[in-house]
Amino acid sequence: MTGWRRVVTPFGPIGLEATAAGLRQVWLPPTIPPDFATMPGGPADEAVLDDAERQLREYADGERREFDVPLDWSLAPGGFTGEALRALAAIGYGEVESYGEIAARLGRPGAARAVGTACARNPLALVVPCHRVVRANGMGLYGGGEAMKRALLAHEFATSGLDAPPWWRGARSGGAS
Repeated sequence: MTGWRRVVTPFGPIGLEATAAGLRQVWLPPTIPPDFATMPGGPADEAVLDDAERQLREYADGERREFDVPLDWSLAPGGFTGEALRALAAIGYGEVESYGEIAARLGRPGAARAVGTACARNPLALVVPCHRVVRANGMGLYGGGEAMKRALLAHEFATSGLDAPPWWRGARSGGAS
């Protein structure tokens, strides 16, 4: 059985979808279905959803650096795309890596675009931190929109104690892309 929950955060509304196996999908605006909050769920899903919501709120409050809610990877693509998605978990809180750096780390230095495709197909956005993946010279795209990516990175840079990358000053004012 699958359960759903809509959570309002400082970054915008976020939809959570869970099965008994774990969190299966994180919906970012504007992709949250209009009837999302009224979809039925089951008791096994509620425990996963409660845990995911708690961790999401702790993250938003600056109290959580890493999500450890169980994940249901059933919607994740296979092959290199799936491998790239799983590699995103190694990007630490308040840190960023370029598409090319991730591709090189996976032994495929020419596969930066494939890493971008993996980020675009990430069913577990935010929890599997594709917002921490950037272009070599700046922000890059994000499924939740540029403003949400900027807000998530600003939150992490401000609360991590790490220095933001040099391109960040321009990104905050909309100068880098």
